[in-house]
Amino acid sequence: MRATRWMAAPLLALMLPMAGAAAADEPGRGPAAEAEGAVSMYVADFVATAATGAAMNDAGDVVGWSYGDPGCGPFCLPVLDSVVWRGGKRIVLPAVPGYAGNFPRSINNQGWVAGLAGYPGAASHAVVWKPNGDTYQAIDLGVLPGTTISEAVGIDDLGRVVGWSTTGSIPPTASAFLWTESGGMVDLSAQGFPDEQPLAISPGGTVATPSAWYRLDDPGSVSFLPAAPPGFAVGTYATAINDAGDQARFLVSISGENPVYLFRFHHEGTWQILSFAGTGHLSTYGIGSINAAKDVTATVQSVAVIATGPDGMAEPLQSFLSPAYGGASIGSGGPMNGSGQVLVRLMIGQSQRLMKLTPASPCVSDCTRVSQVLMHGKFVQDPAEPGSCSPDGAAYNVARTRVVVTDETGAPLAGVLVRGRFLDDYWTDKPVSGTTNAAGFVNFGNKGPCGVGALAFLVDEASVRPRVFDRTTGILTKFVIPQ
Repeated sequence: MRATRWMAAPLLALMLPMAGAAAADEPGRGPAAEAEGAVSMYVADFVATAATGAAMNDAGDVVGWSYGDPGCGPFCLPVLDSVVWRGGKRIVLPAVPGYAGNFPRSINNQGWVAGLAGYPGAASHAVVWKPNGDTYQAIDLGVLPGTTISEAVGIDDLGRVVGWSTTGSIPPTASAFLWTESGGMVDLSAQGFPDEQPLAISPGGTVATPSAWYRLDDPGSVSFLPAAPPGFAVGTYATAINDAGDQARFLVSISGENPVYLFRFHHEGTWQILSFAGTGHLSTYGIGSINAAKDVTATVQSVAVIATGPDGMAEPLQSFLSPAYGGASIGSGGPMNGSGQVLVRLMIGQSQRLMKLTPASPCVSDCTRVSQVLMHGKFVQDPAEPGSCSPDGAAYNVARTRVVVTDETGAPLAGVLVRGRFLDDYWTDKPVSGTTNAAGFVNFGNKGPCGVGALAFLVDEASVRPRVFDRTTGILTKFVIPQ
């Protein structure tokens, strides 16, 4: 099985006895909730192309990996950078001397990032990347005495990092650690906590391990998990935990080919299966998050799902995507933040893009809507090499896009600032902007490398005061294959 750190149609619930439902006005409700004001639709905010996310905080800052765009199209492979997208900027995380590769895993609400430098399971050191203006400072956390390898699992909002320090030998010598900027790295087992690998940490410092959960600074808070439901076993699979100790976990079936299934653990001591779709060897799975309302985001059988708390079943996030992104499909799903945004990979054109799904409501008056996106693409041949596309040739692609903007009645709107971007199946991300004319449309053009697959256009914004841009209807994406 291939696991992701992130994140099925509605299914009948298999539920062990559990606490009653939360109040209808509980914050953080997911789109499937019946409560008044619950989210019923998501729109998509672009983060990056050719990218993968690892984590997101309440401010919408995202940490992950992406390829830059050196302008070489399919004829080169750019460096894969570990980055933070913050305030519209792409900030590359600095390397740690002596280690090749960064693996960020967590970002807290102060923007601190925790992960490791090197390669997981091999030569690596736990690292914290601390914000420093528009850059980051890398802090090597080192290892516990008698060990040689360390990995950070996560960081809470107080800057406390938990992880695992080991020799990597068979059998290994290993211990769980806690790191703080003031106290450095200490052995958690020496403080009375279970000598088990931490799997996740909540914003307030509640930690999950394979067999228990506890609150940092309180060894007396250790609670052990009950036995798994019949037919399942608890392991070290992808996990998320909230401050109360509620958890999202994958449990493994003890029969057949041992697929994993998504469960919600209620801190009162009960397990609830969220999806009867088991993920096996040919699909991806992963946990995104579980919040205070027990909303769970995850990936099951390579599909992003959400299970609304406190006891809702898993449903595809695709069901709640605005129809304005017609043809777009959601792949893997990641965490939900305090604003209700969900980090996902969304197919725009013929490639997945890193996006944030943002809760939205339809506009009913004083609206701007994109009613049409017309697009044409052409492959312009090299006269010296007709029909070919080579790195040294003169062939190229051109694309032209017309965006038509109207009000809620369908009347064309002039003077609307339209922002969008051209994308291809490689590294291209070309932002463009323009203002609609008296007929309510604006034209955009792009010239770029050939051999890059489909050319796509995404509308990010169509704004004019005092109107509101409505992304719950109309059309916001289009793609063509240059001919």
